Amino acid sequence: MTKRVAIPSKDVKLRIVGPQADFFAHRIQRLDMPATLPNTTINELGNPGHAGIITDIPEVTATFQAFDVSHKIFAYLTGEDPDAYPETGVDVSNLSTCDLIGYIKDASVAEMAKCIHVKFMRITDFTFTYTVDGESTEEYSCAGSEKRYFSNDVVVDSGNLVAGVLELSYTPKQLKNGDYLLSLIVDGTWKSEDSEYDVVDTTVTVSGGTTEHVLAVYHTLSGVMSWANISDSTVPAAIRGKNVPVKIGVENMFRIQSVTIRGTFPNTKVLEMGNTSIVGYVTEPPDISGDITVLDTDNEIVALLTSGVITDTDKEYGVSEYEERTLALEVQLKDPADNTTIQKTVKVPYMRITSDGSSSNVGGNLTQTFAFMSNDAQCIVYSGAVPA
Repeated sequence: MTKRVAIPSKDVKLRIVGPQADFFAHRIQRLDMPATLPNTTINELGNPGHAGIITDIPEVTATFQAFDVSHKIFAYLTGEDPDAYPETGVDVSNLSTCDLIGYIKDASVAEMAKCIHVKFMRITDFTFTYTVDGESTEEYSCAGSEKRYFSNDVVVDSGNLVAGVLELSYTPKQLKNGDYLLSLIVDGTWKSEDSEYDVVDTTVTVSGGTTEHVLAVYHTLSGVMSWANISDSTVPAAIRGKNVPVKIGVENMFRIQSVTIRGTFPNTKVLEMGNTSIVGYVTEPPDISGDITVLDTDNEIVALLTSGVITDTDKEYGVSEYEERTLALEVQLKDPADNTTIQKTVKVPYMRITSDGSSSNVGGNLTQTFAFMSNDAQCIVYSGAVPA
């Protein structure tokens, strides 16, 4: 049999398994899932070589970037139903843990050639990027300790427990660690096999006889899943800057060239003796920051950021005046096919400027860049416009 030359991007897709539901993600532009095995070289007196190398718990990370066209990816990552998304929006502090599954299509048939699974990944960072001449993007990074490659299919079953029991669609294959399921997520909580649930053939029994919603991730025989191309006609192909208006306070801003909103979740992974996996994470409030770049034409934006009104009659503005003001930042994403339809809004309710700068180059335009932070760690994502 001739070996495959390579795997093109059209034969790779991402499945996000969130706290409440799973989703074959659309508009994905990049997927990266590296793993590192921390190791220490052991030397000893009287030995001209190494005594050996010892390793610690693997460090698995994953990053995926998508064109930002709707609230769907964010909804699945935060455990919300995208079709019943809260009108009041969802704060980024609700980003927590997920499983990610990479599917690779067979070269000749509509089946999986291989699957890659990473488990219980804690979201550590996100970046929302909007530019005047580029596609809007959302990017998420996460960290965990378990990554596996499979020649067999990785399946996700979902449903409600009946007296603590879930019947799987297929018989799971036992893993090398003795478990049968890759993950069991009960009402948003990742459970441990044997201590919190048992698997016999296709029957999963959860301790306590609960009736919550459940997601079961496992690998089974090859060929039970048919490859289906990613397709979602309910969202735009992409959204460029011409359809992304920006508002600061109550003012619609002009000459904006780019807005970047970043979030970092300070966290500490919890380990314990006798456990070869991460127990979990202790997180702190997120650090929300970003940048706004605007073509410099007058002092209107400086007046707004220092005084709160764009038509301020003052003729002098000191940078220390930024410290006296917090204003809301709103970025709207509108449907390119209908510029009156708002697909999504990202809002930082209390933005505080932390630095500014002016830049000019020969042949270019004078620009101003303002760095900011969220004053209260909030960044809220809405499925449409911000409610009045």
